[in-house]
Amino acid sequence: MIHVKVSAAVYPTEDLEKVIKAVSSLFTDIELEKEAIEDTGSETGVSPSFFLSGEGGIDILQTLHGLVRREEIIDSVRNKAFSKGLSSDGLSVRFSLNKQAAFVGIPSVPAQEEPLGSIEIIIRVDSQEEMERLFEWLLPLTEEGKPVVEVEMDYVEKD
Repeated sequence: MIHVKVSAAVYPTEDLEKVIKAVSSLFTDIELEKEAIEDTGSETGVSPSFFLSGEGGIDILQTLHGLVRREEIIDSVRNKAFSKGLSSDGLSVRFSLNKQAAFVGIPSVPAQEEPLGSIEIIIRVDSQEEMERLFEWLLPLTEEGKPVVEVEMDYVEKD
């Protein structure tokens, strides 16, 4: 089973509705909830007011799946995000997407940590085989920027 958690910090200088739009533009039918945070302070001296977060299965990745193809950034996302964010046991992956780019419907992996935070995505699976199938569906190998083989979402969820 695939479990996806998406979250984004909302800072005092940000418009809540714009952050909601940014997250929603990349993730299909995600229901976001406010999560309170403990004030631990930050290096910049500005702390987020709260987090927005939503959870679901592979279905909430459907929009992101299409957008990385439309923008022809499969290799970039796979190389910047997935190869660096895969856990040592191969059962989870964590990566970030830029909030400003997401607001206009473009998935973009930030080059470094962003001052007002990014959209954080954590995907957990039950087996390494399931993670491999997820990669084959979401970020397949490409030739000249185009997927070599496209698989359907049900391929990922097979038992």
